[in-house]
Amino acid sequence: MSLPDAAAAAAMDAPVLKPVWFVFMDFLTEPLRANSSGVDVTVSGSGQPDLDGEYIGVDPRLVSVSPVKVSPGGSDTVTARLSGIRGLDDDDRTLLADPANWQGRTVRMWRMIRNSANEQQGGIQHYYTGYMMALSHIGSAGGLTLELTIESYLAAFSQASGRTYLDQESFDELDLSARAALAIANGNSSSPLTSGAGGAGPRPVR
Repeated sequence: MSLPDAAAAAAMDAPVLKPVWFVFMDFLTEPLRANSSGVDVTVSGSGQPDLDGEYIGVDPRLVSVSPVKVSPGGSDTVTARLSGIRGLDDDDRTLLADPANWQGRTVRMWRMIRNSANEQQGGIQHYYTGYMMALSHIGSAGGLTLELTIESYLAAFSQASGRTYLDQESFDELDLSARAALAIANGNSSSPLTSGAGGAGPRPVR
């Protein structure tokens, strides 16, 4: 997330703020753009190809975006909910129903600060860039609701370490609890901490 410019930052100290969200979703066949001002907005001359374009206006009361929280492994999952999107026909809904058309593809979000008179304060600020990992949609062509789960590059594409509790001895050679757990699970009840301990063996079934 980039910092707001001086004008936008100053406006954020006002008691009343009316932010407008701009969302770019890179669907396979054609990107979808929406904004939360309630009216269609065209952005041009920004120098950012993804930002420039026409954004469908949706009711700001029907838009929610979760905060961005950054951690060493990347930012936490961000959820965006957009309701009242107009003009999506059956073909568009079919596209949304197939994860191959959107999963792992780019989402970008920007924020514009407005004052109580709905006047823009400063430039449009980049808020978040991530990848669509889950998407649900309900409604009709007259008013569709999209709910997106978005993850950062690190979170979306990092691989699990594959480590388990059984790797504990690799980090602490005196910690033999994993070996003991395996021995007990295999029915070895005596000296489970020694290699190859056979003990009394499994109990007979009666």
